[in-house]
Parts: sequence; structure tokens; C-alpha cells
Amino acid sequence: MGGGASIPGPTCSTRVGDDWVDTGTSCRARMPAPAVPRSSPDKARFDAAHAYSLAPEARRKRAIDLEIIGGDYAKTAKVALTDGDYLKRLIEIASGGAMKVQAGNGTDMQFFIVRGGGEGFLPDSMRNIDARERVVDWVDTNKRLGSTGFDENDILAVFDADGSFVGAARLKRPTFVAHHISRATAAKVYNAWDGKIVSVYHSERPGWIPYLGLAVADGYRDGSAGHGKAAVDIHKTESTNGCILIVDPGQTDFSDAGLRTFEPKLILDILAKRGVQPSSVGGTSIRLGIMRTVKIRL
Repeated sequence: MGGGASIPGPTCSTRVGDDWVDTGTSCRARMPAPAVPRSSPDKARFDAAHAYSLAPEARRKRAIDLEIIGGDYAKTAKVALTDGDYLKRLIEIASGGAMKVQAGNGTDMQFFIVRGGGEGFLPDSMRNIDARERVVDWVDTNKRLGSTGFDENDILAVFDADGSFVGAARLKRPTFVAHHISRATAAKVYNAWDGKIVSVYHSERPGWIPYLGLAVADGYRDGSAGHGKAAVDIHKTESTNGCILIVDPGQTDFSDAGLRTFEPKLILDILAKRGVQPSSVGGTSIRLGIMRTVKIRL
């Protein structure tokens, strides 16, 4: 499998090896082999720091990550949710060049969900499972125990109107919640988000944990899509009836008291960029920007 040979064969955009990386076109279009042996300490550090699951898009995501760092495992730290330049390249490559972070886009912030983009940022426990569907026992907002499926390998990356990086986080999206939202409805809502307006508001209901939620005008929140109503927010990790949870390493206290005072860094960074104090956000939504969704091409 040498890097310089012309290899006939079909398109193989998901292929990646220890000493070569497919760029996403054909078997002939591989990046040069990294200038390190396949058993190098740098590669070991990369593999230890970046967990990929058994989901179909995982191999392609790893290939993209290696393409972004030029196959140089010494640049392991570049593959991070805190690196705006890395995320811009991820969005561009994953979309086949169809989507890019824009500069000078009016006043709207730019929200990108990259489906499968969380591969490489998973906990070690997910290396040997399909991170798109992890079914667990889960307590809903009414304190009722039931089954919930989670897709855990998507990310949300946010940029300001001028293209500057705001923040990013891995998402934990319910694919269904027993007694609340079906697989079909959860999928339809999520699939309706591309090109829709994103707002923030403060949710506070008696008996529920209050939260700052990102809301997408998807036509399901108000029923305007004509297929019933389903309000799916993005907010901190807590009980959920269908809302998507932000995975924040800083969230460690999951007691009721801890949940009431915590808000994810991503949401706080978004508000800070807008010059909005969290305490000033009420029940009326404040427009933030536009959502785009990117699917890693296999």
C-alpha cells in the first residue's frame, strides 16, 4: 500500500491507514505518508487522545482529521473543539466544499451542526460501540424512568458574523424518549434545522430545572410545518423529554442545586459575543443567527 503507486479501483473515500490517508476522492488520491513510523509515540498519543466509535462515519472522520493535520501525528493538539481553524476545515471538507464559514455575514451568527463530527472526541467507553445509538435507562423531567436512545457523535460549532470562532461542543441527541418523542418525530425535527433561525431564551417552568436554551425555528415548535408540535431545544445536560444536551466537561454537579445554577460554556460564550447578560434573557426569544447542518460524506 505504498504512497506513490497508482492503484486502480473504485472510489474509497472512507479508507485510512497507519501510513496513508485517503483525501476523499478516489484510491489514487492519497496524501503522502507521514514522516513518522506507524508505531511512533506521536501516533500513539493521537490514538489515545482521540476516540472514534464503530459508527459508519467514524473512519471517514478520522481520515478528515489526519488530512487537516497533514498526516503529521505530532499535531495531535490541533484536532480539538477549541480550535476554530480546525473546525472551519472540518466543515468545508465534511460537506465536500458545499459549506464554509463566511466573513461579513451581516449580524447573524453562524451555527453548524456536523453530524458525525463528534467522532474523535468521544469518551474511551464508546470506542467499541456505534455512538449514533446508545440506548440507556433515563429519567425524564417528570422523574419517570424509561428508555432513551442517544446519538452522541454530532457537534455544534458557532462562529460570529465576521467568521471569528465563538465555541463548540459535542452534542448528546435523543433519538427517542419513552413516553415523549418517537424516533420518527425526533429525526424529522432534527432534519428540518438546516437554514433555520436560531434563538436563545430562558425556560422556567414550575417543578422543572430552569435553563438557557437554543431554539431552532424548524416549524415543529409552533406547528407551522403542519406535522404537529415538538419543541426540541439545545441546553445543558439534565433530564430530557427530547431536548438535545450539550456535553460540557465543566459540568460536574448533576444535583438539582447544581443544575439550577450551571449553564454551558458554549451558551455563555455565545451570549458574551452578543454582549448579552445571561440574567437579561427572558421567556421571549432573542435571535442569534442561522443553523446549517453538515453530514460527513462517506
